[in-house]
Amino acid sequence: MSRGAASAVFVESNRDAARIVERNLAIAGLDGRVRMRDAFAYLKDATGAFDIIFADPPYEAMPGATAFTDLLLNHPKIPLLLAPDGLFVLEKRPGERLPEHPHWKIVRARRYGATEVIFAEHQR
Repeated sequence: MSRGAASAVFVESNRDAARIVERNLAIAGLDGRVRMRDAFAYLKDATGAFDIIFADPPYEAMPGATAFTDLLLNHPKIPLLLAPDGLFVLEKRPGERLPEHPHWKIVRARRYGATEVIFAEHQR
């Protein structure tokens, strides 16, 4: 939002983290809504068109479970919520390999220390 977004919706399942986001928005004088929910529960009910969807999931899923990045890239609601030419920005562990996702095109990837950020466009 500090870079020009008109509004934002923040979804955070951790109560303390959600309060920090709310406090930071108030301090910065920015307009944003904070929803304290599990991201997958939020996606079920979400509506609207977003220019950017940013996801910062936990890096490690439970042993033997599908990685959160894979669950998000395969989630049917995310493409429906993206505006035309919108970007899905996803943080992940640098060593994590992403399975092929034919409906997503990675247009950029950047590494920042122990985090890799991928920028993907949905192939409609």
